[in-house]
Amino acid sequence: MKNCFRNSIILAAMAVGVLTSCEDDLAAEQETPNAPYVLSLGVTANGNTTYYVVSTDNLMEGTINAVGKGIEQNGYHDYQKGGNSIFCIGGMGVTSATAVVRGADGLLKEQGEFVFDNSLSGFCQVDANTMVGLEVPTNKESGSQLTFYTVDANTAAILAKNTDTAVDPIDRLDWPSITGMMYSGGNLYVTYTPMNSMTFETAYTDTCFVAVYSFPDMQFVKLMKDTRVGPGGSWGAFNGLMKDENDNLYVMSNSAISNGYSQSTKHAGFLRINKGGTEFDADYFFDFEELTGGLKPAHVAYVGNGLVFAEVSTLNPQTANDRWGDKSLKCCIIDLVNQTVTDVEGIPVHNGNGGRRFAYLTEGNNVYLPVSTSDGVYIYRTDVTTARAERGARVSTTFVGGFFQL
Repeated sequence: MKNCFRNSIILAAMAVGVLTSCEDDLAAEQETPNAPYVLSLGVTANGNTTYYVVSTDNLMEGTINAVGKGIEQNGYHDYQKGGNSIFCIGGMGVTSATAVVRGADGLLKEQGEFVFDNSLSGFCQVDANTMVGLEVPTNKESGSQLTFYTVDANTAAILAKNTDTAVDPIDRLDWPSITGMMYSGGNLYVTYTPMNSMTFETAYTDTCFVAVYSFPDMQFVKLMKDTRVGPGGSWGAFNGLMKDENDNLYVMSNSAISNGYSQSTKHAGFLRINKGGTEFDADYFFDFEELTGGLKPAHVAYVGNGLVFAEVSTLNPQTANDRWGDKSLKCCIIDLVNQTVTDVEGIPVHNGNGGRRFAYLTEGNNVYLPVSTSDGVYIYRTDVTTARAERGARVSTTFVGGFFQL
């Protein structure tokens, strides 16, 4: 990882054909100090992706690019904010994580690094100063113990490492693919999909599983099960759990073939776990698929007051040919309390980023979402109170891997 150089950016742009255009200011070589918005631009050329973490002070006008500025990161990365840091989490062979923070000069810089044995399977915030990471062995043959990391949210330093908790019982049907992790009321909650680690088949889609572990000692508490929906979340998207203002958790289940499932045997829907609880709320069930006539949410973001901003697949039904497609998505506002769904006006039906984490930003009543359109990637701003969107700045990138305010 290093600061990116203008020449390498321009070469990558020429190779990809998406990073620059005649509208780009190729003379711009400086970040604006204290620019509040941070994006990770994923630029793919010749099958390889390089990430450029950049900042901007305007999401609705002009073009956002990485020309001569930002932080360059090679290899696969996911991004998650904790405290005043943006954690850059390696995956698919990259076994390290760093924190991007705001320097004294107002510019972005990398601070701290921790290395793990395998790619992190889960990462969540416990409090303003503490993050927890979860590492699961690649398969049954490679290990039988989970590894929990307690991480300083400000320095990215490992504070504690716990290897005392067995993978069992979450591996009894098939190997667990972690789809979400959240802290609430003294417990860590983990959603997962039983998935064959060799073929990636999902033969067990009749039950939602949530494993509960105590914090800070990381001991197994309970395996929660509910047959009203299938497994929570989907592979690689880390979308199984959302938390509201009262620390209640909502589990999203889609069993969507276009998000990696090999079959779908239960309706997409939402369950609730009350703060710190070890039982699903028996009085709450939102059958999303029944309400929408067969549609499935692909990516979800809790934005406050019971509302969720979501990308929803318009493929109905989803077939085997759609597997891993993450395509033909529309945007919706989902009301978890009143159990309603409202289409967003102004955002075209579009393809996702291959099922990875949802890159969005919430600011007040607005949600900003980078959308890949026929004429490039643009940021759309949606007012969740009206479900109306308008198009803003163009982003010179193949896709946006992370989107934050810092």
